[in-house]
Amino acid sequence: MSKPSSAETAAGMKQLFMKFTHNKKQARKQKEDILRIRQAESKGQGRNKKGVLMDLKLLLNKFTIYHYMISFLIVLILASTFFFGFGVNSLLPVLITIITTVSLDLFIGYYKSKKWELSQSALISGLFIGGLLTQNLPFYMYVAAGIVAILSKHLIKFRQKHIFNPANLGILITSIIFPTALHTWWISSPLILVLIFGIFMVWRLKRFDLTLSFLISYFLINSIIILSRGAQFSDIYFTLINGSVIFFFSMFMLIEPRTNPTNKKQRIAYGVLVAILFIIFQIYIPQHDLPLALAVGNVLVPILKNFIKG
Repeated sequence: MSKPSSAETAAGMKQLFMKFTHNKKQARKQKEDILRIRQAESKGQGRNKKGVLMDLKLLLNKFTIYHYMISFLIVLILASTFFFGFGVNSLLPVLITIITTVSLDLFIGYYKSKKWELSQSALISGLFIGGLLTQNLPFYMYVAAGIVAILSKHLIKFRQKHIFNPANLGILITSIIFPTALHTWWISSPLILVLIFGIFMVWRLKRFDLTLSFLISYFLINSIIILSRGAQFSDIYFTLINGSVIFFFSMFMLIEPRTNPTNKKQRIAYGVLVAILFIIFQIYIPQHDLPLALAVGNVLVPILKNFIKG
């Protein structure tokens, strides 16, 4: 067997080198192809995620804040009625207040514009009043609260803007005139639902600054008071987990956009102010604490706007 010549050896080596470089280029090309595919898939997934988020945003925007508020209040009332022992009879006061607020607002609206228009805000006021006042009151007390709420909406204004939260003022005035008309806030019984719906409402209205400033101020000051009286940290924890009324107030009533400041700094100051007022009234006028704190806070909004600039 003859040995290969140097030329044949060189040719063989060249062929091996060519094959090696070809395989290397092919491997590199395969890696690049895989990378391109992965990038394309990643972009596709990104587009899909973005598309899903856009679809969700469009779906949420199909409904107004009034639609969400009405739906959530109805669910909270029904959940409190059937799962927290309040019974079907508790729905009658809600129905009375809704009929009062909606019908009165309907007639006032017709008197002003000569058009029959159903007001969603009047329905919301009726749901609030019926869900906050205690049950088993004489029916005229619910009617009185509804009338005060709607009249305040149309008559009590400053520079064409609402001063008071209508439902809150209706409850406050009624409870002052009729001492037995207590506000038990029974609508806030399902704490988990209050938190879920409430956080959504705060997010939609972009009022986290207001809600958090109120909650932090209230729980901080209240905790100091509790500890100064010789109580334990467990009492503070108990206050937190049983604070459904506080959470409902801060996530549904306090954030009403027509009666709170539009500026972020002013909203934070407003939240702190209402929390301080609530604690003061809780100590000295407990039967009117939250409604009175909110009403006084509403009155002080123009002053806050003058003192705190954006």
